Amino acid sequence: MKVIRFKTEGILNSFRIPLFKTYHRTFLAPTKTNIIGMITNIMGKSERWYYETLNENQIKVSVVINNIEGKTKDLWAYKTYKNKNDGRSIIRRDRLYKAIYTIYLLIESEELFKEILNALKFPKGIPSLGLDDEIIKISEIEDRIQMNLNKSEYINSVFMDKKYSYNVIIENQDKFVEFPIANETPLSFKVEFSKEGFRKSRQAIDNFKQVEYLNCMIELKNVTSYTDRENRMVFY
Repeated sequence: MKVIRFKTEGILNSFRIPLFKTYHRTFLAPTKTNIIGMITNIMGKSERWYYETLNENQIKVSVVINNIEGKTKDLWAYKTYKNKNDGRSIIRRDRLYKAIYTIYLLIESEELFKEILNALKFPKGIPSLGLDDEIIKISEIEDRIQMNLNKSEYINSVFMDKKYSYNVIIENQDKFVEFPIANETPLSFKVEFSKEGFRKSRQAIDNFKQVEYLNCMIELKNVTSYTDRENRMVFY
């Protein structure tokens, strides 16, 4: 298995749950679309490349939430096409304070593997898992990861709920625990581009629920998982 492992850390980050529009609730961890979007940006690739890579599942991901020090909210002003309120509107957003993640990328193509590894070390664009002002720090990049099948049924990574049954295991009762919460997110899109290369339409398909949690483990039965001796993870 060709796997890249790295850590990301931000001061304030937000990963909007699609179903919430007037009030932007956030996932606890970046979605696959967030991660592929960041990779597209630091590689200097096009929007078409982003959708092709996502839809063809050229990169599988796994995310472990290492730390979230707290949550806050802010107000975000944005322009609208309406003249009401001078063409501006304001929404409230959830924000994660000092969130740290370990991200794994499973890449079959040797050429793509080398391209992404180089981009993580020498990014061509600003590293961000969301909006441009939500800059992240990328560190501890490793490309020689020994992955083995996880012989236990316990994991500590985010996973996609495909009607799995699972149990929650709390190892340290002295830490604050975020129990598993599931919110729907797309893993691919039906997209149409113009001859000039501009996106004309987009429709989310392959929607699954992203299950995320903090300071606990999950007993996930009958699902293939892996370990690098630091984490136990599921790729999606």
